[in-house]
Amino acid sequence: MADIYVGDAVVENESRTYRNDSMRKVLMQSIYAKHGVTREQVDTSLYWYGHNIQEYMEMCRLTEEILQKRIEEAERAGGKAERAPRQISVDGDSVDVWTGIRTRRNTADIASDFIAFHVSTDKNWERGDRYTLSVKGLNTHKAVTLSLAVDYNDGTTEYKWFNGPADGMNRLLLVLDSAKVASTVYGSIHYAAAPKEVSYLDSITLVRTRGRNDNVRAREGQSVSRFR
Repeated sequence: MADIYVGDAVVENESRTYRNDSMRKVLMQSIYAKHGVTREQVDTSLYWYGHNIQEYMEMCRLTEEILQKRIEEAERAGGKAERAPRQISVDGDSVDVWTGIRTRRNTADIASDFIAFHVSTDKNWERGDRYTLSVKGLNTHKAVTLSLAVDYNDGTTEYKWFNGPADGMNRLLLVLDSAKVASTVYGSIHYAAAPKEVSYLDSITLVRTRGRNDNVRAREGQSVSRFR
């Protein structure tokens, strides 16, 4: 999964090189070949994860650790200072903290059906913050799955997910526990295009708003797991 996310990022950043679906398909096939699997096997695995959300969120967490480790190793290899400043989210009562792509073109041969993201704690975080993931489907034919999770310093993870028709605006709200200290908010958007489909996921945002101290009712429907 880490290699798939990297491949997706390469396609987005090198749009001229991967300007057609055939080039993207070749890249994806090379990633599968590296790990000795087929696209069908990966799709079957992801379908299983879609029906086992706790294991899916744990897989996302482990994938994020792998990607973060690769970033740190690349920075060391490039001679970047260990204490180099990192991006700080903007302060305010309502802020869009999304740093990924805002629009994605969907086809059956896209490098990855997932858009993954994470936001790490910084000085602008507060307990009880609320995160709303939004995405608008245009000309979509299938369902979209939105997932949001938060890791707390006590070793627990809280998560929420949504699955429904992608067409139109879709939103998912995650309310952080005001009694705990959060370390990372992360999740994904999953959309698998139908054969010959050309559609778009547009207006992608992750808006952070300030919550109230008493947020028990607002957090109803969220699940908690302990992974550590």
